[in-house]
Amino acid sequence: MTDQLVELNGLIGTFYDAVIEPNLWQKALDDMRRHFGFELGALSVIALPTGTGVVQVSTNIPDGYLAGMQAYNDDVIQLWGGLARLAEMPLEEPILQSQITGPEIWAGNKFYEEWVRPQGLVDQIGIALARDATMIGNIGLGLHESAPPLTDAEMDGLRLLAPHVRRAATISRILDVATSAAITFDAALDVTRSAVVLVAEDMGIVHANAAARAMLDAGDPIVSVRGKLSLPRELVPNRLQAAVETAARAEQELGRRGIGVGAKSRDGTALAVHVMPLERRSLRGGLDRRAAVAVFIGGAAPPEMPADAMRLLYELTPAEQRVFELVVAGEPTAGIAHTLGVAPSTVRTHLLRVFEKTGRHTRGELVKLSREITLPG
Repeated sequence: MTDQLVELNGLIGTFYDAVIEPNLWQKALDDMRRHFGFELGALSVIALPTGTGVVQVSTNIPDGYLAGMQAYNDDVIQLWGGLARLAEMPLEEPILQSQITGPEIWAGNKFYEEWVRPQGLVDQIGIALARDATMIGNIGLGLHESAPPLTDAEMDGLRLLAPHVRRAATISRILDVATSAAITFDAALDVTRSAVVLVAEDMGIVHANAAARAMLDAGDPIVSVRGKLSLPRELVPNRLQAAVETAARAEQELGRRGIGVGAKSRDGTALAVHVMPLERRSLRGGLDRRAAVAVFIGGAAPPEMPADAMRLLYELTPAEQRVFELVVAGEPTAGIAHTLGVAPSTVRTHLLRVFEKTGRHTRGELVKLSREITLPG
């Protein structure tokens, strides 16, 4: 493994550690900032429809500037082209602000004139981590004028890290804040409302919290088969086992395969199952050393669009899913690039991956697939 991948593995591990140790979020974001050469960083939430922004975590932002950020809510949103444009940006895709708006928008913008320019910032990367009808969650990383331009390799590194950051952020919202005060890791899991099962690499159940034990007792949606965790109604058979095996190898192998698993409960309700590696975690409070992976079982609305089924069944990333949607809608490459705020070459790369993952070779075949795809009943 190259030094670059080793360092990225360390970054990924720190973000996953922050799931259980919330005080590590600032360190994780700072490590990310330093690794890619950014001047400052912030993890923020924008409330909808008001557009009110709240900085949850920040790094290297001077106190005076940090304290005054909320006064610029509307100006920050304008620098990104408005709320509607923010809502179009694909999750997990690093976007340069200069590819969305330019000097004609920046000039006279209060946030740019009073906050960005005085700190010597010349551009910003935004990465959308979550979005629904009530909020947009994102990471912003500011590039200083003294820093060299971002390279394609650095953008690829951000793309590799982003799904893990998003996974950690998603699970952190699932976990109750009381976990940070729990004495042991097991106790931390037991105070959360989410169902969590710690498993060994061979799927053996090491620990199940109260919510998960209730599911196991009911045999829905998870079951114990001779002491091993099973998910009977997976959308893709054996996906959970593959996910656990991949997560258990997280120290040796980077990748997103198997991190998200689609399934259904007995009554047909769609479920989202998250798989998180534990190998880098400091073993707190008697956590059984056999535990290699944490499996979080949470609810999810049934997919309504063909693209949602595509994402589950063909393991599309959010950016690839968005490209698929726009291709099916008949958008040309240039139009997709403009909508997503990325270069046409990035769109072509995502499209090639969609072709590879689906086994299709033309846009027409993707359109046909979108009409045929259905979720199992």
